[in-house]
Amino acid sequence: MNITTANINNIPTIGGGVYLAKDVSKILSLPYPKVRHWLFELWDKKFADNWNYSFGEKGNKAIDFHTLIEFYIFYQLRENGVTSQQIQKVHKELSKDFGTKYPFAHAKFSTDGKDVWYEKFDVLVKANGKKQIDIKPIIIPFLKNIDFGKNNIAERYFPLTKTKNVVIDPNHQFGQPTILGTNIKTQSIFSLYKGGESKSTISDLYNISIKKVSDAIEFHKNAA
Repeated sequence: MNITTANINNIPTIGGGVYLAKDVSKILSLPYPKVRHWLFELWDKKFADNWNYSFGEKGNKAIDFHTLIEFYIFYQLRENGVTSQQIQKVHKELSKDFGTKYPFAHAKFSTDGKDVWYEKFDVLVKANGKKQIDIKPIIIPFLKNIDFGKNNIAERYFPLTKTKNVVIDPNHQFGQPTILGTNIKTQSIFSLYKGGESKSTISDLYNISIKKVSDAIEFHKNAA
């Protein structure tokens, strides 16, 4: 999927994923009001330039996979001490650099709590308006949950860790949480478990390991 041109007309695309605010809240373990605020007050109003990041009817707006990843990056940057104003400035600058509305899903980011850095042409570039090159290897841990494909574009997100079997992949089940390597929704597994089925029975039913069943259950318990 080419994120330079994807979703310009603000409509869902095949392989792009579809996430309501409640889905984002669950996947990223963020408060629902915060997610809605980010969507309407930041991305649709401050980050956008002649487009919206959301699509769908009012009151039932959704976003795609790359906006989901941007929310994740934004949250981690805020947690590392970068202000919303700084992030907004960097977002606009990198959007122009990369020629995309999804710059935070386009490159690998890190921060030292003061400045935001991004990898470009195998060096770390300081995104402070001066484009000062620095080889300081600041790579923060949250990147390990994202798979970047060719051209450093985000392709998959692991809401637990990569040692777990739950993945967010826009090419499977419209991007809803699935078991890695399958098209099985984790919600289906969790529903059976809540209904009283044992992990062993669920494992046999779906022909997957008990660990994969346990990982699915863990994800939904954490997201509850």
